[in-house]
Parts: sequence; structure tokens; C-alpha cells
Amino acid sequence: MLSQSSNSPDEAFFNDLSQQPPSETQKSQTNNEANGDVESRTKQKRIACVLCRRRKLKCDGCRPTCGTCNRLSHECTYDEVRKKSGPKRGYVKALEARLHQVETLLKTQEPEQHRQDPSTAFTMPQRSSAGLNLDSAQNLQNHTVPSQETVQGFNPMENGGETPFPWEMIGLGLDEPLPMQEVQNELHQIYFEKVHTSVPMIHRPRYLAAMNLAPHMRPPVCLRYIMWCLAASLSDKYDGLQEHFYHRARKYAQMDEMKGHGESTITVAHCQAWVLITTYEFKLMYFPRAWMSAGRAVRLAQMMQLHRLDGQGLDVKQCLPPPKDWIEKEERRRTFWMTFCEDRYASIGTGWPMAIEERDILTNLPASDDAFLRSKPVQTGTLEDALNSSGIPSISAFAGVVLMACLFGRNLLHLHRPTPDDQDHDLNGEFWKRHRRMDSILLNTSLALPDNLRLPAGLPDANTVFLNMNIHTSAICLHQAAIYKADKHRLPLNVSQESKIRCVTAAAEIASIMKMISHLDLSSMNPFISFCLYVAARVFVQYLKSRPGDQQISASLQFLLNAMRTLKRKNPLTESFLVQLDVDLEGAGLPASIPKTPFWTKKPMGEIPVNTDSVACIPLMEIRESQSSPQEVRTFGGQGILNANLHQQGSSSMGPPFHVTDINAINVDVDSTQY
Repeated sequence: MLSQSSNSPDEAFFNDLSQQPPSETQKSQTNNEANGDVESRTKQKRIACVLCRRRKLKCDGCRPTCGTCNRLSHECTYDEVRKKSGPKRGYVKALEARLHQVETLLKTQEPEQHRQDPSTAFTMPQRSSAGLNLDSAQNLQNHTVPSQETVQGFNPMENGGETPFPWEMIGLGLDEPLPMQEVQNELHQIYFEKVHTSVPMIHRPRYLAAMNLAPHMRPPVCLRYIMWCLAASLSDKYDGLQEHFYHRARKYAQMDEMKGHGESTITVAHCQAWVLITTYEFKLMYFPRAWMSAGRAVRLAQMMQLHRLDGQGLDVKQCLPPPKDWIEKEERRRTFWMTFCEDRYASIGTGWPMAIEERDILTNLPASDDAFLRSKPVQTGTLEDALNSSGIPSISAFAGVVLMACLFGRNLLHLHRPTPDDQDHDLNGEFWKRHRRMDSILLNTSLALPDNLRLPAGLPDANTVFLNMNIHTSAICLHQAAIYKADKHRLPLNVSQESKIRCVTAAAEIASIMKMISHLDLSSMNPFISFCLYVAARVFVQYLKSRPGDQQISASLQFLLNAMRTLKRKNPLTESFLVQLDVDLEGAGLPASIPKTPFWTKKPMGEIPVNTDSVACIPLMEIRESQSSPQEVRTFGGQGILNANLHQQGSSSMGPPFHVTDINAINVDVDSTQY
């Protein structure tokens, strides 16, 4: 027995087969493998012919005809240059670099409980403000959209060039890639040049600066999509993408509502997104959807107390931190006032109740666009100051549009919300007192406007044009209600005569303004400008019923119809007004002096324009006397009395959506009133 100090191996050594020398068989196998490796390196790789490779058949690679093709009597061809397989050079390194970037971002992010408050909005890169929600934003730089050759097809899942596929699609819930950076830049340019002019609520420098922040701090994707949607709707190049962008904007806005308890949607950015969605839906005549979207925007603005930014109100829970500077506060003001305007437009278009009460508003009017863009703090007045005419000389174009929206709302209440004290049969009654107050506001506003808000000096500003048109449109709506009441109660003839002159004069002013801007890009005008043209055109139609030989009015009417057809190309909302005008023209029995056009062909009553919801609705303001018996109404031209039956046959205007009534109704632009 060997001692422990012996150098001989122990028993475990002999039991371990791995320590034993290789057998002869193993040696021969090793030699054969080595020889095979040498032969395989020296032997040229066999290339299959085109047919065998396509059919996945075994090919011996013989030239000029392989054995398989020879046996099957097929033509045998070989590719001279074999395509390289596998990823492109540098692709693996790029993947590793992106993986390293993702790991770095994940390590540097704070824990969930310390993450940035979702209600915080963006400002300049060094801090955040309340302009937009940044937590739900996605990476805009790493996704692609089809090139110009495939823009109509729009294959959203296809990346182009060397653009990397972003990790945000998985990490932040995106279902498809966003447009590539060049397309985004172009759409942003179109938006701020054409859409922002009439919807000036987003601060352009801060928005674009936020696009360069970290992915989770960028504007929410729903806001970006609806901005691109509106821009695409005004661009021939990207027109085919607007429907895709619209559906995605709604999808991501609703997805944000479903996150957690819905707190991630309580941001100024989401309110802005719903305002823009409402604008697009009205523009495309999706009236029920637009009504609901307007309600979302209003409720978000009220939830965030945007209507009480400059006054002391109720001590309620604050959903947003205080604004950090004037720009942030001004952006909140503008967002609220755009919400206010959409609420008024939605109500005057349907007759349904308004959601924002004037007496609850403690937010000052917006400053000028130049001060907002250049970040120059300016003290502005209140809506009450503007209504009292004391604040008119310093008013901005956007504030003027807000003032006109307010008067539209008051006119709606004036017509549709009668009180027991109205006594519209008495010129000293409450109805006529309200009429005179609103008429005084319109006159004072028109006379006190600053020079930069008058035409033609203010032609380059879309809101200035819209403001001047709204002044005359509001005057028409107000005075046509007065005509109806005066004729109904047989008040002194001078009452209705004065209102009739005001209506025709205001309609002529609208036609004159339209002639001034006919050489401009009409796609940048407010979509609701078509309502102004419709109201003026309908005044002319009613005037020509009693004076068919007036060539000047006939020419003005023809011009407005041509202008509305031109607007229809980029503003489909105009189609709804043209449909109603078509009915009015048929009922007016236009004389031969007015040339007939293909548009003036008879259509079924209540026909829905293309691409609208299946609801026979058209945004018109109506006067409804649901409690009174049919009354005889005197005509404008003094040619006798129209009884209720004749009026009922001649009045073909469609009422608000989902509203059915068989009462004797007369529109603001009354069919029974002739001009």
C-alpha cells in the first residue's frame, strides 16, 4: 500500500476516464475531422441554380445544367452574384447601442411614486410648465411614415432607411410608428402657418422646444396626431393621411382616460387636443361627435379651473400647479377661451344648451398674438370690460373673436330662453330691452375697433377677418329675430323696416369682406367662416323673393355661392350650408336673370352631405314658438299675408339634430320674410 507522501496518483485518477489517454479510435476520428475541415475550407461552396433554390430542391450545382433541371427538362440558370444573407453591416452594433441607451434611460428614471406629476406640462427644456402633458408623450424621431411614393397607401408598420425602431412603441403603449422626423417637421410647419392662425392656443416656441426633450416629457401623442390631422387636411401632399391621424388622435386620447383613474388626462395639453378634435369634427360635419368632444374639452377646462385664472373663486380642489410664468398662464387662458368659443359654436349650431356660464368666468381675455409669441407680458381686460365697450380699443383679434362668440351665445338665449317678463309685444318689454343692449354692443364694438383690427389693414390676420365677419353675422341674426317679433305682434312698421335695412347692409358687408380676401389662401381661415357666408347668402335669397330684378343683389348672391363652393374643397363644413341654400333657392323661385348652376338641381329633402354622420342635422340657429298658435306673418315686400300652411310648406330648413317638431317654426333667416 502506498503512503500518503507518495507521488503516485491516487485511485480517483484511474477512475476518471477523462484523465485517460485517448484511444486509437478517438485519434482517428480527430484526424478525420481535422482533414475534413481543411478540405471544406479548400472546397468551393456549391451554389444552387435559380429554379432549385426557388423550389427548395437539392441541386448538384453542375454547369451549365444541373442534374435536377436536366432530368426535368427545365431551363437552368445561375445567379452570377449571390446575395449576402443576414443583417446589414453595423446592424448588430446599432442594436447593442440602442439597448445600452434603453438601459441607461431605465436606470436614470425615478421610481414610480416619485415620477413627475402627470398634470405638469412642458416649458423650456430646463423645467416643465402646464402647457402640455409630458408623461404620456412618445418618441417622435424614431418612427417613420411612408415616402411620397407610398403616402396614399400609408403602411405604418414599415420603417425606412436606417431609422431605428423605437422602444417607446412597447414601453409606452404605441400600436404603430409615428411619421419620420422630416414629415413631422413639415406637418408642424403647415399647422402653425395655416391652422394656428385661427386656433392660437399653443405656444409655438415652447411646443417645438418640448419636442427635443426626453421621450416621456414630450407633448402627448394624441395632441400631436390631431395637429398633424388638421395640417394634413390642408395639404394636398398629406391629404390621404388625415383620416388615419384623426382616428389615432381619438384612440390615444381615450386610452389616456383609461389609464389608472383617469388622472393622466387632466392636463392643458389634453384639453387642447379635444378642442382641436372638436374643430376637425365640425369641419368634417361629424356633428354628434363634435358635440361630445366639445363637452370633454369644456369639462377638462372647468376641472382645471381655467375659467378662474385671474380672479378669486370657490375654494375647490386644484388639479394643476400654479403657472410658473406669464407664458404658461397665457397659454391656459387661450386654451380656455378656445374651449369657450367651441362651446358657443356647438350650441348655436344645434340649439342645445351651452355648458359654460358667463357669470362663472374670472379669466381675462387673451393678449395679442405677437405678445404671446414673443413672450411679452401684457395686461388684458375682462370679458365684461369688452362688453361695456371700455376695453375695445385695446382688444386683440383673438379676444374680438371671443367677444363675438359671447354675443352669439347671448343671442341664442335671447331667442330660445324666453322669460315671463319678455313681453315681446311691448317695445318697452324685456325682450326689446335685451335687443337694444346687444345691438348697442355690436355698434360700439364696430366703431371702437383699433385700426389694426379693421379691414383692409388686418387682412393678413385670419382672426381679424373672422371678427369683422362675425360682427355683421351677429347683427343679421339679432335683427331677423326682431323682424319676426315685430311682424308677429304687428308693431310699428318702422321697427321691422329698420331691422330689414340692417340685415341687407350687414349681408352686403360680408360679401364685401369676402371679395377682399378672395385672393388669399382661404384654407387658413376659420372653418366657421362658412356660417357667415351662409347667413349673408340667405338674406340675399329672401330679398330676391320680393325684388327679383335687383341685379346688384343677384351678383352678390352668385359671388357668395361661388365662394362657398371654393371653400368646400378644404372646408367640408361649407357643404352643409350649401345643401340648405339649395333648398332655399328652390323655394324662392329664382328668376331667369340668375344663371342656374349644376348645384341648383333638385335634391331630396334632408339629404345628408357625403362623409357626415347619419343624422339629418345642419348647424342653423332657429326661432321656435312651441307654445303659440300659428300666426299670420307680414312679408318684407308688403305683398300680403302668408298663412301658416303656406309657411309650413315653404319652410324647409332642417332643425337641430335629433329634434323633431311639427310646430310652426320660423328660422332666424325666416322663409316667410321677404327682402
